[in-house]
Amino acid sequence: MLCGNVLLPAAAAPQQACTLPISPPPDQTRVVFLLDTSGSMEGRGNSVANIFPKVKGAMLRGMRANTAPGSVELLTFDQGPQKRSSFAWPAERATFERTVNTLSAPGANTWLYSSMEALFSGLEKQDQAATTVYVVTDGLDNNPSKAATIDTALSVFDGLRGPLDKLYYVALGQRIPPDIRATFAKTTFARAIELPAGQTPDFTAVALTPGVVTVGADGSFPFQHPQNAALTLESGTIGGAAVSVRAPQEAGKRVNLDIRGTVPASSVGYMCARIGGVQQNVLLRFGFDTPPPGNVPALPVDVLGTLLLLNPEANLTLQRGQSAVLEYKAVNGPVTVELASVPGVLRAALPDQTVSLLEGERVRLSVTDQGLANGQQAAPTLRLNDSALYAVPKVTGRVVRPFPWWWPLLGLVLLALALLLLSRARRIFTPYALSVTPRMSVVLHERPQPAQAGQGPAPRQRPARRKSRWLRQDTTDIGDAFTEPRLRGLTLAKYRPEIRPEDEILLDNSNVGSLRAYSAQRSVRAARLEGQPSTLRLHKDGQTDDQGNAAVFLALQETLEPGQLYIFTDYVAPPVRVRPPMPLPDPPAEVIVTLLSGTDMQEFELPLGDVDLADVFSNEHLRGLVVCREPGLLRLRALETDTRLRHISREFRAGEALPLSVMLDVTTGRSVSDVNPAVSAAYQLRIRSKTSAERYGR
Repeated sequence: MLCGNVLLPAAAAPQQACTLPISPPPDQTRVVFLLDTSGSMEGRGNSVANIFPKVKGAMLRGMRANTAPGSVELLTFDQGPQKRSSFAWPAERATFERTVNTLSAPGANTWLYSSMEALFSGLEKQDQAATTVYVVTDGLDNNPSKAATIDTALSVFDGLRGPLDKLYYVALGQRIPPDIRATFAKTTFARAIELPAGQTPDFTAVALTPGVVTVGADGSFPFQHPQNAALTLESGTIGGAAVSVRAPQEAGKRVNLDIRGTVPASSVGYMCARIGGVQQNVLLRFGFDTPPPGNVPALPVDVLGTLLLLNPEANLTLQRGQSAVLEYKAVNGPVTVELASVPGVLRAALPDQTVSLLEGERVRLSVTDQGLANGQQAAPTLRLNDSALYAVPKVTGRVVRPFPWWWPLLGLVLLALALLLLSRARRIFTPYALSVTPRMSVVLHERPQPAQAGQGPAPRQRPARRKSRWLRQDTTDIGDAFTEPRLRGLTLAKYRPEIRPEDEILLDNSNVGSLRAYSAQRSVRAARLEGQPSTLRLHKDGQTDDQGNAAVFLALQETLEPGQLYIFTDYVAPPVRVRPPMPLPDPPAEVIVTLLSGTDMQEFELPLGDVDLADVFSNEHLRGLVVCREPGLLRLRALETDTRLRHISREFRAGEALPLSVMLDVTTGRSVSDVNPAVSAAYQLRIRSKTSAERYGR
């Protein structure tokens, strides 16, 4: 039932006999939707609600309930008419439903009255069909031209309508101005309806009933009416059978007929209903033989769509923060889905605020546990077709007892105690120096701890510790031998040093002392530095400069003296000085030379190297005039003694630079004619850079 105000005439007409206004009556229906697709319908701009998905669902439900044959037309508008589509009904019902589902509202204006005029002028009058027009909008006309008004739009419709044609103006969440109300109140064929914000029109309700209603095989038809609606038939006989309204004064969503006999299919009747002082007359079309002959059961009434859960096996036992996805499919017709309620301990979400589905299409519902107790159950509720509530399977909470928080703390305390005991039992060995014994054993030394100053006797100094390893015959990496990462790469080699001839002991087999001395000299070994890491160097203990820095680092292949202490020193290699690259030499200038001789002109681009202009212009009078391209200039390399090269008052000599934008006079001592040898050759030579020549050409 619509919760809106139906604007009615100020004074109700007296009760009149129910009379069919046209004969023969139409046997088809035509439904026309004029739908506002401005952005406010989707919640943008000055909108009060995102109503567009619900409106589309209401259109699908209304037409699914309309089984009378005929046609459906769909016209969208914003800044004037936009798209127009026509469908045969009910043959093209699936196409109509898909088209409605794909509609969007991207418009920026609501040119209502001009769009209504354009629609009405394009509607052809159909005597065989009863036309019902629904104008659905959430705004008021904002066309700045004001050429069209509600009066002109209704006048166009009135001139084309038939006696059973109707027009409904549905305002969504918008108050209708008083002058517009008055215009509708003057008509007998048009009504205006106001709906609260967020409420959609019910196209199956009596307030928006179409001109033709189909009577089902059970002798009933949809017609929601209140108590004391005063329902009467135009005739007590339809199709040869006696027909009357059963309980005409009782309220209900359907009207039931008492039929004595059988009304053949396609028979037409006429019912008048006076509701709230206004006539709500409809044409009744019998779609079946009513009641069916014999024991044939009546066909079921075409119901609106519902949902089918596709994954009932989904795990709905959730821990805090976990989610489950329920997948549904629309069955038994189109269905609109939205969340009706969500418990506070859950979070539920659909892909959109309102989802409009065709039969067979799917939608996913995500449910998240936000605070369920262990074993507690809760579920959101869906609203289908803007009215019926649909239960969702319940979600069960599962709370896992957390690991005792104090156990990790106890473990940390125990670990700290163990580390403290271990540190007291064995201090970390940090080597700071190295030495080599005469027997080729490498010793790492710990830095000695200074005695603590204070009153009373000095405390006992803790002795420095040492570690030793034997050198192998070849080379030994000290870091690997002692497992000290800082010393990795420090390599020592054990070798036999050379003996100077004057120090060499000769072997005398008859002298035992000579044998011992010879054997001792042959067994002497020494250690030398073979490699060192990039971040560490060695220097002798006590060998520092004035600033306390190591004076001389031990060099590679240098021998380590036995018993000498060599200190480890951190080392940073000096930065390598990188010279900046030399700049690239400037390229030679690109030069164009033009030779003018009277009216003749020759122009060439000079190549690289020394160029004799006599070869360039094939003119022997210029022989010896040699130029060369250099960066930024043209150099005069050579010039014959009898040739002069001038610019105004200046004369150029060999070796000078010539400007790159100049006109020069060239005169030679060579004769230009055998008849008159006294006449010398004279030319003009123009020099330009290639860049300036191209710019001049543009």
